[in-house]
Amino acid sequence: MATFTYESIKYRFKNPTVDGNLDLLDDGASLKIAADDDLVLTHSGSVGDITCSTGALDINAGTLNIKDEASSETMASFVSDGAVTLNHDNAARLATSSAGVSITGTTTSSGTITSSANLVIADGGTIGSASDTDAITIAAGGAVTFSQTPVFPDGSLPLADLDIDGGTDIGAALVDADLMIVDDGAGGTNRKSTMSRMKTYILSSVYPVGSIFISTSSTSPATSLGFGSWSRFGEGKMLVSQSSSDSDFDTAEETGGAKTHTLSEANLAAHTHLTMNTGNGFGTNLENNTTGTGTTNSRGGLGNNDYIMQSVSSAANAGKTSSTGSGTAVTHMNPYIVTYMWKRTS
Repeated sequence: MATFTYESIKYRFKNPTVDGNLDLLDDGASLKIAADDDLVLTHSGSVGDITCSTGALDINAGTLNIKDEASSETMASFVSDGAVTLNHDNAARLATSSAGVSITGTTTSSGTITSSANLVIADGGTIGSASDTDAITIAAGGAVTFSQTPVFPDGSLPLADLDIDGGTDIGAALVDADLMIVDDGAGGTNRKSTMSRMKTYILSSVYPVGSIFISTSSTSPATSLGFGSWSRFGEGKMLVSQSSSDSDFDTAEETGGAKTHTLSEANLAAHTHLTMNTGNGFGTNLENNTTGTGTTNSRGGLGNNDYIMQSVSSAANAGKTSSTGSGTAVTHMNPYIVTYMWKRTS
């Protein structure tokens, strides 16, 4: 049987010594320590409680284990090197140091881990959810790899954060296969697009349906630009700007004109011709008449060489000049240079 010795104080024990067990048999009985009952150990019959009302509660042990009463499984271990192992439901292991808190292992327990210091995982360690345990992997050098595409709340990434001044230049000419980031409308989703689609968008705005494309290459714009349906336009014709005040040019695609033109009598400038009529058939002596007005002449000598020169307007004495001209069409082509022209039809 255990022995129990003490110094008697009213309602209390002083300096008790127990050789064996000390049993407090009443539920709610308390074991009080210190002059002002600063440390109290109590069990209500269903819940045990340790209360330290003054100062800190220090537990000194090389390893302090907290176990499950029913299974005797160690739920938490506090080790002298500062490591804390939470083993309930395969809980995580926390190792504390001056640099922060290091967590190894996995946990299925609910709740939140909060740290006011650094949170460090092993090189190549992962952070994830129960369904995707390696959603985030952090390499030894700090590079972060996501197993899924990161999703940011709308408007959470300021435009200024997309500053690309620090990026590396592509170092080559842009090509159709190069990609760019496009926001598909206000408040939309960022998506990618090739440079070829950007080129098509810009050029199709520059050359809408009905536009004329001029080139020295025979390749159709449908091939060289990569969009639309095109047909040859204005073959063998020059372009003239539309003019509402001129009926020849007041309608788009109106045609007219010709490369050559054959002159008619009406196209000739007003002018006169000289003719003669002599009295005795000698019509060779016209040196004294150069104006086409009526005149007479008598040279004398061998026979009667007198002649009368009538004016051209004298119908009764009208003569006829010799024929000239061939009726060849007149070319009135401006200096030109040949190109290919197409019209966008759709």
